[in-house]
Amino acid sequence: MKLTIEEVLESVKDELLCYEEGEKVIAKWEREFQEWVTKHKGKHRDISVEKNSVLLKIKDEEEIFEMADSYMDALSEGSVKQYWEKF
Repeated sequence: MKLTIEEVLESVKDELLCYEEGEKVIAKWEREFQEWVTKHKGKHRDISVEKNSVLLKIKDEEEIFEMADSYMDALSEGSVKQYWEKF
């Protein structure tokens, strides 16, 4: 399943809002995600460019939940750098 970067952003932001502190971290995750995409575009097997849109390949919708859940865990554990390295 391929989603545009904008769809991924909106979906993960929706998931982050489910967490008590989620609203406070949305801007941080969005900025870091955009940086990750920019850094890895053309170099990562799950990022493609089709018809002027940047797409991210994911397994299923569960992966969106996992992105948000793992990020919240990384924040609490102080391992955000590792989160993005494994993303």
